[in-house]
Amino acid sequence: MNGSEAAKYANRYTVQKMQYTDNSKEFMANMKANSGIYKNDMVYLDGDIVYIREDGLTFETQKATYNKKTSIAAADGDFVLYRDSNRVVGEKLKYNNSLERVESKNVKAVYQLKESNK
Repeated sequence: MNGSEAAKYANRYTVQKMQYTDNSKEFMANMKANSGIYKNDMVYLDGDIVYIREDGLTFETQKATYNKKTSIAAADGDFVLYRDSNRVVGEKLKYNNSLERVESKNVKAVYQLKESNK
């Protein structure tokens, strides 16, 4: 975790221009936000959030949380998720990095199917 300015309290860290990287799971994930709080293995992100997984999966939103123990990133508001030319827009994202599982509401997706070489 790093940032432009930080404060340490008895039970949490607050960070401006936060960058948080979790490399404890199969896929490394990096999260950037205008500000964030790290408390009890939870990261609370706020403003211009960009979540990037090392395989290229990316999502953007304005408010999110990341649970380090479960590898679940969650956004309560609107989001855009994409990888390569595939794109999903929706609300209330719940992304499990360990299981590679996405749950959402009000989804609109553009997905490029690969042609079979049969």
